[in-house]
Amino acid sequence: MKLRTFALTLLAASSLFACDQISDALPELTLGKEDGIPPVSGSTKIDVPQDFKCGDPIVDPEKKYTVTTEGTAEKCTFRFDQEVLALKASDYANRPELEGARLVKRVDIDVNKLAIADGATGEALAPIDMHGQAFGSTILTMDDLGKTPPYTKSVEGAPIDALKSKVANKEDIVIPIRVVVVVNMAPTPPAQIALDFDAQPNLVFGF
Repeated sequence: MKLRTFALTLLAASSLFACDQISDALPELTLGKEDGIPPVSGSTKIDVPQDFKCGDPIVDPEKKYTVTTEGTAEKCTFRFDQEVLALKASDYANRPELEGARLVKRVDIDVNKLAIADGATGEALAPIDMHGQAFGSTILTMDDLGKTPPYTKSVEGAPIDALKSKVANKEDIVIPIRVVVVVNMAPTPPAQIALDFDAQPNLVFGF
């Protein structure tokens, strides 16, 4: 009995390993800037009024983000949310190279700009914390503020599993982007927060 159980366990493990190898060996097709995939155009400036209280709504004059705030009089979290329509349902019919595509294996995001400044003075703003997400997966941290673009961040696995059905049903592929900036509000908050962020998504399809 023990020998039979061991054999079944070994067979199951071998099957999983083989599936992983097949997945890794799938032919790939990458669509990026040259193929019409739109960029994440994320640079904007938001005003922080003198009577601002953390939790108040903020309007992005560029209309790129939905901006929400949360925190205290000393420390406030600004969330910048944007959805990028990377591929429209109508695009599948115009892209014969996508025929037979089974899933999005990976999304590579080429970061071309990343900086945070006091928009009123033009001086770099030192946030308490900063992170960026795509598909709910963290791709940017405080360490990245010290890096010189361009560089690439990738999202794969569970965060983009839902895109498999989008490809199968030839539906829109939307990339949800969130940038979170935590700012010190005391003794004097910045009059403006300038987010300088531009990136280029690349969709890697598997067949």
